[in-house]
Amino acid sequence: MNFRVLGPHERGRFAPEAWGHLLALNGSGALSAADLEHIIERALAQIDGRIALDDLRSLMEGAGYEDNAAGGDNQTVH
Repeated sequence: MNFRVLGPHERGRFAPEAWGHLLALNGSGALSAADLEHIIERALAQIDGRIALDDLRSLMEGAGYEDNAAGGDNQTVH
């Protein structure tokens, strides 16, 4: 299992919700490590300023990544 840590140039760019969403998708197996890196690089290059969760979801949708968590139909047990 890999654990991705934000670098100094990335830390101020991703909103905590957006970064947490990426980690959750990677942890669930929905994104491979290579896919995660590709999305991070793409977000940094295409989105100016802070990268919010909505920005990230739009970018992923446009890139053809399926975001199962965006639908809101999933039941979460805590």
